[in-house]
Amino acid sequence: MQRLVDRDLLTALVLFCIYAVFASGSSSDVKDWIFPLLATYVILVIAVALVAKVSLAAILKHVPDTVHLSQEERISSIDVLVFFLIVLVYMFVMYGLGFWVSSFLMVSLTSIYLTVNKTRRNIWLAIIVPIGACIVFYFVFLYFFYVPFPRATWWPGLMPD
Repeated sequence: MQRLVDRDLLTALVLFCIYAVFASGSSSDVKDWIFPLLATYVILVIAVALVAKVSLAAILKHVPDTVHLSQEERISSIDVLVFFLIVLVYMFVMYGLGFWVSSFLMVSLTSIYLTVNKTRRNIWLAIIVPIGACIVFYFVFLYFFYVPFPRATWWPGLMPD
């Protein structure tokens, strides 16, 4: 039973799930050929390699690297869980508010949440820096890379083309 909480095996299972989600969403469109499919195949290869490593360790009877959480790691795992939930909400809200508004909100919220000292200055920095980054990346992606982004469906016309 202890082999089932091996860090490498848990990582491989998570990677298999990520691969399954993104491989099922790929199509025969030209945009899905190079980078997204290559990235999903790299994830699959890493997951298979981790399962092979765990299997070899079981055959050679090595002690598994089990997951033991200290108090500090538990606090960090809560931060990871909150960040994961913010990203899930971001993925849903992106199609309603548009890419740029939801990106600003997501980066600002995560910056504020993950800031240790929540002083007025740090909170303002966590709001101003994402505004600047979104403005810069808007022009870079729109005028240099010609990347289309999801538009707002809840308030059409919220962001111009």
